Amino acid sequence: MLVSLGSVIPGMGLIDAHGHHLVNRHKMTCNAAFPCPRAMRPRVDFWIDVYSRWSSKDAVLHDANKPDRVYDVVRGQACRSRKGSKLVTRHKVAIAAELRSLASKVSQGKKVWGAEAQHFLSMFPRRDPAEIRRAASNIRCQGGNRDRFRKALKRYGTYRPMVRRVLRQSGLQSDIQYLPFVESLYNPAAYSHLGAAGLWQIMPRTARSLGLRLNATVDERLDPEAATWAAARYLNDSRTRLGKVAKKKRSGIRTGELSPFVITSYNYGVNGMERAIRKLGPNFVRVLERYRSRKFRVAVKNFYASFLAARYVAQNAKRYFGNVSANAPLQYRTLKLKKSQSVQRLSAVFGISSKQLKRLNPALTRHVWKGWRPVPKNYRLRLPLRQGGWGSQVKRLQAMTTEHGSKGVINYRVARGDTICAIASAFDVRCSELLSINRIGKKGFIRVGQTILVPGRGGSSRRATVPANPGSYMVRSGDTGCAVAKRFAVACNDLLSTNGLAMNSVLQVGQALIIPGVLTNQGAKTSYTVRHGDSVCAVAARLGISCEVFLAANEMNMRTLIFPGQALRIPRRIPGSVARSTSTQKFDANQKESTAAAPVPVVRKAEIPTAGTTVEYVVRKGDSVCEIALRLETDCKQLLASNQLDKRAVIRPGQVLSVPGVPSDLAESLILESNKEVTGTSLGVPSGQRQPLPEVEPLDQEIDLTIQTASRNGAVIYRINVEAEETLGHYSDWLKSGGTTSIRRLNDFSKGHQLRLGEVLLLPVENDGQRSAFDRERQDYHRVLVEEFKEHYDIIEVLNYVTKKGDSVWRLARTQGIPTWLIMRYNPLLRSAAPVVSQVLKMPSIQRRGS
Repeated sequence: MLVSLGSVIPGMGLIDAHGHHLVNRHKMTCNAAFPCPRAMRPRVDFWIDVYSRWSSKDAVLHDANKPDRVYDVVRGQACRSRKGSKLVTRHKVAIAAELRSLASKVSQGKKVWGAEAQHFLSMFPRRDPAEIRRAASNIRCQGGNRDRFRKALKRYGTYRPMVRRVLRQSGLQSDIQYLPFVESLYNPAAYSHLGAAGLWQIMPRTARSLGLRLNATVDERLDPEAATWAAARYLNDSRTRLGKVAKKKRSGIRTGELSPFVITSYNYGVNGMERAIRKLGPNFVRVLERYRSRKFRVAVKNFYASFLAARYVAQNAKRYFGNVSANAPLQYRTLKLKKSQSVQRLSAVFGISSKQLKRLNPALTRHVWKGWRPVPKNYRLRLPLRQGGWGSQVKRLQAMTTEHGSKGVINYRVARGDTICAIASAFDVRCSELLSINRIGKKGFIRVGQTILVPGRGGSSRRATVPANPGSYMVRSGDTGCAVAKRFAVACNDLLSTNGLAMNSVLQVGQALIIPGVLTNQGAKTSYTVRHGDSVCAVAARLGISCEVFLAANEMNMRTLIFPGQALRIPRRIPGSVARSTSTQKFDANQKESTAAAPVPVVRKAEIPTAGTTVEYVVRKGDSVCEIALRLETDCKQLLASNQLDKRAVIRPGQVLSVPGVPSDLAESLILESNKEVTGTSLGVPSGQRQPLPEVEPLDQEIDLTIQTASRNGAVIYRINVEAEETLGHYSDWLKSGGTTSIRRLNDFSKGHQLRLGEVLLLPVENDGQRSAFDRERQDYHRVLVEEFKEHYDIIEVLNYVTKKGDSVWRLARTQGIPTWLIMRYNPLLRSAAPVVSQVLKMPSIQRRGS
């Protein structure tokens, strides 16, 4: 039975049948610079009401294509609130049912009775049943913004003088000052669910092209002035490019006619607007009504209308909000730092609290405010205006030495939201190492306020060799399987088997190939390339290695996915035999694979390691101290000093030596292979078993972003797989190569080549220093994306999603309302291959913190 409007829906109350929710008609005047065509007026009226009439606790149900067709307003229920979403859904279902019933009556020529049905019918002047039926499937929920807009007007006072100055100096119309009302409601700390940040809501990959820095210490998207200059550059470039395209369609186009396209390009992109103009000409209303594109959807179509509405409401603020006391304009002095300096030193020298400095310098990241990194050299530090200036303090600062990040052991105080592995990631150390040093239990529980001991950067390396992810390559004309394999320095057989190809298979232009991963450290028989149907333990059995050892060597557990083309490390073995206790030599009938074939040192209780991991080694006949150090990849002098020995000291079989500085991955493999007799807790290994790492959330898991190396014709090649939010410009910056030309030439890219997620890219690396700097800056960039997201959002649940035809990672990110990189974190397979139909993906559901 259909529910009629005007009746009570259980749990919903009475639906308004009298039209009080209809959009107001506003007497808006426009100028030549930013025209408002008559056909767009109803759309603009809707957005004026959104900003001035309905609050954030009102859910406005309207037609997505004709926003001024408002069916109902659910008071006191936000569109996306967990509590209100079910209620809003029931309203939408009831309205859709009424619309379908109405369409049926109209198509059958039946008379429409009742005020509510006639009210709905009045929204469709043409009385077209097909239009009414389509509308039933096109109901959208829009939250009001009256309360937020009022707060935005106060913040507007803080930044208005600066924004107007930058626009004027950039040669742009002053009315563009109202665009941040649409983007961020003039909140410089705004962060969207897709990852856009700051006053002008700039995406990470766009930031670099606009000259903004985004790394572990600075995110200039959050600097209102730097972001405003970046937005001005974007809009000027957009006007220039769109003007050229528009003049080819109509030479006499006026500047004002181009403005709707320029403003919309800020949301949709310049390339998208260029395509629309080429197809339909520089007529904005025609483009709104006729242009069809997968990305040209509700938000894009309403962007210019919402800009006009925000301008109108801000200019008439007193009419809608009464007297709003705007904040005082932000004023400051700028000092360009000649050396890197810590926040603590800056605070002491200038006599300013870190809280004041943070308010004036929002671009500095939490790594700086936590004291983990210094404020970098050449940063433009903002200081409060002060009578007499800061001359003496500046001289004192310049006389001081450069400060660097912490290298010694750090005492970190756990804050809300921290996890042990997230802390490890922030400090660039292994999670297992942090567990061991702090004697943290197997579940990895930590509490707010707890002090965690963190080894400094001078400590052990994060990792030696980890599983290398495969990438993708799009076949070009003339390619063969073995030629592609040779190009990326992988075995031809590995490439063919990974892709299910034979030696005589014919490749199709545009075909996507999986390029097997290669391990950073190359050597004879040190890696295995995963093939279709492989499992970790099956591979380990074929290699004659314990499955547990194989997992540890590749930093995986039994739940870790492996996929074709992935390169897995074959753990090394220590030659020779080591004395063991009797119990170690016993045969375990339940053990499928024996680990007795590779003798290893017995690991016993050791002190907290400093650099690397400390193990205890039982001397065998013929051993010498420096030979032991060589086999365990540590320093001979350090081994002598730790055991109070000199170079002439004689060691005897059965003697136990304490061996410091053993690489963590090697130590873990040794511990696992001797786990029947492990008696201590070094590296978190309790008696008789290996202590598991805590269950690590995907956001806290470290992904391998290091450059992969391989040999080709005697020369070393360097390659990476393209990750989300990366551009050629980023790679150029991280390599300090002075531009993208060398990267394009090495990869034979055309000028317009668009990078694809997972694409294999060759890099022009010249030395180890350049490679290390690239790895560090790339890791920092992605770490900041995760940290900023976690500051604003929580993962509340993870649901399974079955992919449909047409799904791509980009499209899923938009429809699910989450960043692209977040989908990749939860679905690592997508780092090397596009989603396929009926694939089951994990989709995290997010919620803004404090909501």
